[in-house]
Amino acid sequence: MQIVVVAPPIAEYAINPVEDEMRRLGHEVIRYKDVAAFMAKTDALAEADILFGNGYPCTAELIGRGPKLRAIVTPWIGTEGFDMAAATARGILVANGQVPENYLSMAEATIMLILASLHNFPEKIAAMKANQPAPVRAKARMMRGKTIGMIGFGNMARAITSRLENWGVTLQTYAPRIRKPLPDGVTRVELDDLLKTSDIVCILSTLNDETRGMLSLEKLRLMKQDAILINTARGYVAPETAIEAIAKEGRLHKIALDVFETEPLPADSPLRDLPNMILTPHCVGHSREGAEAVPKTAIANIVSALSGEPPLYTLNVDAIPAWRTQWTKS
Repeated sequence: MQIVVVAPPIAEYAINPVEDEMRRLGHEVIRYKDVAAFMAKTDALAEADILFGNGYPCTAELIGRGPKLRAIVTPWIGTEGFDMAAATARGILVANGQVPENYLSMAEATIMLILASLHNFPEKIAAMKANQPAPVRAKARMMRGKTIGMIGFGNMARAITSRLENWGVTLQTYAPRIRKPLPDGVTRVELDDLLKTSDIVCILSTLNDETRGMLSLEKLRLMKQDAILINTARGYVAPETAIEAIAKEGRLHKIALDVFETEPLPADSPLRDLPNMILTPHCVGHSREGAEAVPKTAIANIVSALSGEPPLYTLNVDAIPAWRTQWTKS
């Protein structure tokens, strides 16, 4: 069968093992490292059974170019730009790489950013490098006794919750749709209430039409004067113009961002010069374990789809019954 692979060279650690394994299994693999070249080639998917990769706009028009497509597989968790409805309408399954190593590592990293913000790590590291004495008056704060508000309650939020079970914190979430019951100790609240009452606000939601721009400047001004804002999800949920404005107003103790509207973050981005910022280049939760699990999971997803079984991490699960009818006959 034919697998079309689209991915820039930067992703080769996750892409190359999948390519090698597909060829070893006897499948034809066509690789595009230039996304623009792939998008311009209108017949690139004419014989494709699987579209694999990342970094391209997976629109309805693109999906329509693949009359034989049975699955679209990405090695990563994020599927922004994927027209899920168009794929479902065509009977195509979409699968991602939501391996536990990814979201567990991100949960750990989010907690690390919370602690770094509470304990003023950037200032302490800078003071040490500058050979400055320790401050006479401590400004750091403990996590104990704090209220943590989580916007979104998927796998990462659940992992954070389990890890903070004995930290003496109060946990609450704003999540319009929750597939599983909330764990004990987590309260569901409205967004405004979460912003007004949380000491630490963590953005953990996916990016969609509802969440894009959700945390406007008006919303951020609802937060406590000395609250902390953490974003390890997607940059567009809180517009950078709003973050810049709220930081310049001096309203928040710390803002920690691992995601941005443009990545990598431009060298002239005003975010770089704002006070009380912790910035990491969308890799704060990347781990060796996650890097090893991603290609293995992608291979398993593709092999399942080619053998007539839904991939483990299928996102448009409503399409599975019709998909089984079509492809288990192959």
